[in-house]
Amino acid sequence: MNMGSMEREVLQNRALENKTFQTRSKKQAGEKRILVVHGWMHSAARYRRLKRDLESSGLFRVKLYEFPGFGHTPARYKRKILERFVEDMRGYLREHSFDIILAHSMGGNVVLKAVLREGRREKLLLLSPVYGGIGFLRPIACFWPVIAWGIRFLQAPCRGTKFLIRLLSLLTVNRWSAMDCQLVADVRRADAATGARLLAEMAFDQWKIPKEGFKGQAVLILGERDRVISRRHMEMLRKDLGECPAKILKGIGHTAILEDYGSLCWLVHHCINS
Repeated sequence: MNMGSMEREVLQNRALENKTFQTRSKKQAGEKRILVVHGWMHSAARYRRLKRDLESSGLFRVKLYEFPGFGHTPARYKRKILERFVEDMRGYLREHSFDIILAHSMGGNVVLKAVLREGRREKLLLLSPVYGGIGFLRPIACFWPVIAWGIRFLQAPCRGTKFLIRLLSLLTVNRWSAMDCQLVADVRRADAATGARLLAEMAFDQWKIPKEGFKGQAVLILGERDRVISRRHMEMLRKDLGECPAKILKGIGHTAILEDYGSLCWLVHHCINS
């Protein structure tokens, strides 16, 4: 019997002795742990397909994070919500270990702040992150109670509001045909006051990464035709992240997960493995 067959026999015997432990150890040793964080007015459910596709390779274990007030997670805060989300994320990262964090829009803003304050070194894939505020929203953000009322109106379960949700989503999703039932469901499940206050807080958020404050790895994934995040702010963020790589998705707006899932999935695989 050669050495190769002897080794295989030993491994088989160990697996028979403690099959559960052997399988669990193998998975933990071989898989990369990925945290996925959604953006404003989205939920963890938006990324279930990505989770399924990443985990199907057997190389990744994916955890979907959901902010209070979105999806099936009850609202928790009424003031300084963005800052409280950051503190929640800091606590979560202390309790869980990840190799990579993929975060979209508002989620990217929260993750960046949490990672820097905790001094963590996870690789970040930042998908159209909010950085330096959202200037064009500031004139209306002051009227957040009116925005909250508008969200509540959109949450009425009728065809007319479904059409309005899709119409207003053209600000972030460039193609009508890309909008799906999950987009409507996320808006209808969101806490209106949380969503409105967050929009105002993000519009006026002036937080910047301290000079030479970021020591980890990051990749920016941006839409070529993003109407929410300005190019100037993304250039500023890229510089503040130490001239990190920036991947541009052609013809895509602010929500690549909806507009070009195939390209985004391929790019995420590429960035994770590079």
